[in-house]
Amino acid sequence: MNRSSWVIPVVIALLVAGVFIAGCSDESTPASDTTPQVSPTTAASSGALYSEGDIVKNPSSSLNNGLLIVSYDAASDMYERATVYPYKDGSWGYRIDSKTSKISRTNLEKAYTEMVTTVSVSSITIGAPTTVTTAPTTTATTIVTTATTSAAYAPKIKDISPDSGQTGTDVDIDELEGSNFATGAKVLLKKSGETSLTATDVEVESSTVISCSFTIPSDTETGYWDVVVTNADGQSDTYETGFTITKGNSTSTTSTTSTTTTTTSATVTIYSLSPSSQYIGGAASPNLVVDISGTNLGSGSKVKLTYGSSTIWSTSYSAFSTTSARAIFDIPAGSSAGAWTVSVLDSSSNTLGSLANAFTII
Repeated sequence: MNRSSWVIPVVIALLVAGVFIAGCSDESTPASDTTPQVSPTTAASSGALYSEGDIVKNPSSSLNNGLLIVSYDAASDMYERATVYPYKDGSWGYRIDSKTSKISRTNLEKAYTEMVTTVSVSSITIGAPTTVTTAPTTTATTIVTTATTSAAYAPKIKDISPDSGQTGTDVDIDELEGSNFATGAKVLLKKSGETSLTATDVEVESSTVISCSFTIPSDTETGYWDVVVTNADGQSDTYETGFTITKGNSTSTTSTTSTTTTTTSATVTIYSLSPSSQYIGGAASPNLVVDISGTNLGSGSKVKLTYGSSTIWSTSYSAFSTTSARAIFDIPAGSSAGAWTVSVLDSSSNTLGSLANAFTII
């Protein structure tokens, strides 16, 4: 047999097989990824003094609240902030509500120069602390037990209604409002140099409301008395000058007339303002609503803010109760930045009460 007759077909078969294998190899090899990779962008340094979670204060203000830095936006150079309050033990803290506002970095850092501490924003609670109940536990040798313990917070008094009574009468307190009230709490009226008045029929309706009664002897000293709530664990809170005792009705009778006289005090005590600060930034701020808490606020007719020789009068004043009122101000452009004094006055412009460093203009 001629050797070339079978060598040539074999070579051709091998060449065809090689081409086929090479094609399969090309199809199974993935193409290289040519998609451009984007490198992370590092934000430029903002230059801000404070960052998220910082709590800062205005050292010229006598108020105990501070500002919580919620966030900082470098693009607008603005802080987002919220008012924050310390607990009675001095730890921070809680917010009255979830509202926040924005302020320019320059103006905030100029007024709030005191760095207090840094916290996690999420650790700041909204509203008053609540009572904590532990879960039931069981063992093989004991019965199921449920333990309820109060959070480590003292009671806090916010308001009392009614907030006054006359000598020689019994007064039913419908609502003593606050937080962290516990079963077994005691309620007192106290005044320096006088015998305390102990409430009867004390009913802790919830952790925020107590009802009770007071018997006020006819010879009780008139004026402002402090309200004290003491929980069974010994923790207590004092609502200073929260209750007013006035002289009971006295009647003098002649053959033709009967006269009744009642003595009341017009002195106003101011506890706080809400909001307690406002960003003006050189511009006018019309119709600024400010809520006032205190005592005997119904005696007032108007309010003024003073700072040095500058005075801003309220455009309206409304008392919702003896302990709650609202004033509206038109803050002029260019008002001085600083801590202003607030005063409540009667219709004759007599000052009934003042609170220094109560309102801060930034």
